[in-house]
Amino acid sequence: MLRVTASRNAKEYFAQSLKREDYYSEGQEVVGDWHGVAAEKLGLSGAVIQADFDSLCDNKIPGTDERLTQRNKSNRTVGYDFNFHCPKSVSVAYEFTKDERILDAFKLSVNQTMREIESEIKTRVRKNGADENRMTGNMVWAEFIHFTARPVNGIPDPHLHAHCYVFNTTWDDEEKKWKAGQFRDLKADAPYFEAAFHARFARRLNELGYCIERTPKGWELAGLPQRVLDEFSKRTEQVEQKAKELGITSAEDKDGLAALTRERKRTDMGKVELRTLWGKRISEDERAAIQNVRNVVGDRQKISEIQAMDFAVQHCYERASIVTDKELLRQALRFGVGDVDVDQVRRQLLRDEFITEIVDGRQWLTTKDVLAEEKRLIDFVQDGKGKFKPFNPGAYHFQNQKLSDEQRNAVLHVLHSPDRVTAIRGGAGTGKTTMMKQAVAAIESTGQKVFTFAPSAEASRGVLRSDAGFANAETVEALLQNPKLQAQVHSQVIWIDEAGLLSVRTLGRVAALAEKQNCRIIL
Repeated sequence: MLRVTASRNAKEYFAQSLKREDYYSEGQEVVGDWHGVAAEKLGLSGAVIQADFDSLCDNKIPGTDERLTQRNKSNRTVGYDFNFHCPKSVSVAYEFTKDERILDAFKLSVNQTMREIESEIKTRVRKNGADENRMTGNMVWAEFIHFTARPVNGIPDPHLHAHCYVFNTTWDDEEKKWKAGQFRDLKADAPYFEAAFHARFARRLNELGYCIERTPKGWELAGLPQRVLDEFSKRTEQVEQKAKELGITSAEDKDGLAALTRERKRTDMGKVELRTLWGKRISEDERAAIQNVRNVVGDRQKISEIQAMDFAVQHCYERASIVTDKELLRQALRFGVGDVDVDQVRRQLLRDEFITEIVDGRQWLTTKDVLAEEKRLIDFVQDGKGKFKPFNPGAYHFQNQKLSDEQRNAVLHVLHSPDRVTAIRGGAGTGKTTMMKQAVAAIESTGQKVFTFAPSAEASRGVLRSDAGFANAETVEALLQNPKLQAQVHSQVIWIDEAGLLSVRTLGRVAALAEKQNCRIIL
């Protein structure tokens, strides 16, 4: 997992969180390391000294009283904490096997990913009337490696993770001065950087002999008993339980909840004592399974970079016509985690099938096939204009007198349309379902039957059947797969609720069916 969190009270954060673990190792605090091109330019290297950290927090060049960036407001964002988290199986394996190569692989994967992030840092350019962002490619960050989660009932669980605290400054070589960084795009691309980190880390562990097992949420080391993973996930369990009690579902809100439920860190417990306590929580068989984790032989099929990108293309363009390069890469890396190389996957973006364009500094891609599907769909809509008689060309007496003017206009728009395809727009909470019931009743009063569909089973059976009263509502996929249902819609009306959730490819299949069965479509 990768979390990016803005921070203003960085000094306190450094003292209370970054340099303190949940135990002291031989009486010493956690030592951080300086990284980044900007760090070198500032003369920072090796171990993080609090005086230098505090100077950057105060917007000063370390070792001087010279101001770093121009803006010096008290409420400025000092920096951003980039967190990299291991799967639980890796943390457990590291603590019980003492295989230091796991830690080395983790550090290298974090560093490579941070270097990639650094290469994309920008600063705002507002000089001489300009309003743009310029790539600078340099950052300064302090990296701290931690080995435990926050304690639950006084005892922390194994949790290998890294805090990379990036200061909000970058050197603009054109203007020859230090300026604030533009972190918006980096934060937006955090899901990609997370996938890149995990791809690098899992591949390295695989090369070390560990078997990687893909999971719905990511990956784990194969061979560790699930009970062990659950046993050492007390902190996650605590946050999830509290979120359930409060009805919180979003990851962002859960992060905030995690901060509110933290226990104070302990400094009276050594690592040896902690490992002894951990050992008492597992059986001898479970301990043996952990020790044997490197000898596990998996049976999963190896995925190539080509296969990973094939999956990403299929997945991403199922719901969209244009996708960013980062989203394609993210999906490909997640699909092939443990096998694929990040750079080799990136080279797949050079395929001839892609058509690319840069918009506001971001690369967007589509494919020739997607464009062809869109053109066929547009041609179908255009060819169907004015080809049908309106359902009701005259005045209409509304049965439901409580309809708003907007709802009435939508109903009349449907009834007066002479086109094969009629579209209705409406946001959440605008009464689309109520309008739909009135429009369907009006159409069916003319003798035509309306068949209702939705993209998902939940929407078709839950919303349309239960809430709206359309007892025979089905999914769009059911229509496309059921020849009997296809025959029933001949010369009738197909109404698709929430049609915006359908892919161009699926809409194209519906269009082909409508043309074959000579029926009309309302979206």
